[in-house]
Amino acid sequence: MKAAPAPRPENPPAPFGDLSRASIAELGELARSVWTHRVKSDGYKRRAGIRRLFGHLETLPGETWQERWEASGFNREEAPGVSILGRPGSRIDPSDLASALRMAFAARIIQPSLPGFRANKFSTYPESFRLLQKDPDLDAFFEIVDAQHHLTAIRRARAKFDLACVLTTQGIAMEHLTPSALLHYSLESKRLGLTHGANKDTTRFAALGAWEILHKMGHFPPGSPPTLRTSVYDGQRSIEELVDRYGVKNAAVRQLLIDYLTRRKAETDYNTLESLSRHLAGHFWALIEELNPGQRDLNLSQELYDQWRAEIQYWRKDGKSDRTKIRKDTPVAGPRPARRGPLRAPGQPVGTRPGGPAGGILRARGPPL
Repeated sequence: MKAAPAPRPENPPAPFGDLSRASIAELGELARSVWTHRVKSDGYKRRAGIRRLFGHLETLPGETWQERWEASGFNREEAPGVSILGRPGSRIDPSDLASALRMAFAARIIQPSLPGFRANKFSTYPESFRLLQKDPDLDAFFEIVDAQHHLTAIRRARAKFDLACVLTTQGIAMEHLTPSALLHYSLESKRLGLTHGANKDTTRFAALGAWEILHKMGHFPPGSPPTLRTSVYDGQRSIEELVDRYGVKNAAVRQLLIDYLTRRKAETDYNTLESLSRHLAGHFWALIEELNPGQRDLNLSQELYDQWRAEIQYWRKDGKSDRTKIRKDTPVAGPRPARRGPLRAPGQPVGTRPGGPAGGILRARGPPL
């Protein structure tokens, strides 16, 4: 499956009609009609936020609010949030600007990019978005999410957020959301560092919960992967292909590498898996077999290890004579490991301690060290 944003619909969703050229006064009246205000001052502050936000956009080039938004600098990667428009000492609170922008996005006045959307902090955006769309399919999704009591409240909230975000940023309604479009949203979130809770965890993806619920409710076509993580790996090299591209001749070591990478696949992303296969099958074992074609196991002699250490500083690309310096901090270029015996029975550790050629992670069908 190829990740791709949804094509622009012939009739893009517009729950309040075409507001692309609406006056600021008309937008203020819209805010009055769609948002309920607990106290009178809430309505005043929200309309003040609208005047400030759209008043700024009005000074920029473009015929529509969308064109002006794209000219504003708020739609690019690493864009600031609109809260910077709050003047020091003014009565315009950053939350009022965020509220104005929330209406602009949810009412489909402006279609933001993913980074342009995520640069701003909204409270209760998914519910506000749902209420304004008047979309029975979207309502059904929210109801099904709420019924998933096996999911934590945080995961249910993220499923709603991811769906509202992908529909907003791709300018589509529920009926236009395809697996490819949701996959694109997830991978873009990962690329931009916007996946909730990821931090440095490269195995997390946005929209995992949303995907599973959409699949469960029959929104995706028959035959679609049941999980987003499955679709991430779809069409990429299999574990066997990742190992075999380096021509590993020793059948026992080949199977050991396949078993290890298969275990790691469930907990990591494809790029990390590809890197592991390159270091272990390519930089380590394929080079060992080149230096000593008769090597039968991981019990390296001191002489062979020293040869490998010297050779690994340069890597021959595709068997050609030109050499490219390998970074000295590559995981396979660590200190001399303690040597071990030959391949053992399943579950027994083989390989080397951390820092050695195999990175201290090989086990025959056992969990990673």
